[in-house]
Amino acid sequence: MLGQEQKRIYLNIAEGKVVKRTDRGTEKYDFVSGDLERIYSREREFRGEKVPYWYLDLRDPKTGDLYTLGINASSGVWRGIIFCLGSEDFNPLLPVKFSPYMSGEYSRVSVYSGDKKLDWVTGIPPVEEIQIAEGRRVRSVEKREDFIASLVDRINERLTDRPTQTAPRRSPGRPGRSLSLSSLMEDQ
Repeated sequence: MLGQEQKRIYLNIAEGKVVKRTDRGTEKYDFVSGDLERIYSREREFRGEKVPYWYLDLRDPKTGDLYTLGINASSGVWRGIIFCLGSEDFNPLLPVKFSPYMSGEYSRVSVYSGDKKLDWVTGIPPVEEIQIAEGRRVRSVEKREDFIASLVDRINERLTDRPTQTAPRRSPGRPGRSLSLSSLMEDQ
C-alpha cells in the first residue's frame, strides 16, 4: 500500500476562539467541525510541570485533514465539551462542531451534533469537600474525574461501533443501480 504521512493540525481554545499556531503567529477561528474520531489524554510539559491534557481528533470529511484539539483537563471548556458529548443526543454518525465564545473573562463552548446544539449530560457528580490530615478540609474532584473518564470510554466505544461506509456507490444518473463490473458488462 502506498500512502503519505498525514500531517496533524493542532488547535486549542483561547479567548473564546479556536486557535491554530503557525510559523507566522496564530490564526483564530469561530469554530471547528468534523467527524470525531477519538478522545484521549496525555500529559504535557508546561513550565517544568506535567499537566494533564485531553485531545479530540476531528477529521474534515471533505479534505481528509486531521485536526487535534488539545484542552487542559482542568478547564471549564473541557468539561463543557465532554459533558455535551456524553449526552444521549450526541450522534457519532454526524459531524460535531465546537463553537467557543467568551462569557465574562472565561472561554466557554457550544457543542453541536449535526445541527443540534447539545445540552450537558445528567448525573454529574458534585465536587465534594473531604477531610484530610489534621482535620483540614479540601475540595475533591475525584468522583467527577472518574465520571469524565467513564464518559470518554463510552464515547470512544460509540465512535468505534459506527459502521464503515462499505455500501456500494450508486451509478450517477441511474437511480437504484450500483456501479459494479457486472453492471458495466450489462451495458455492452
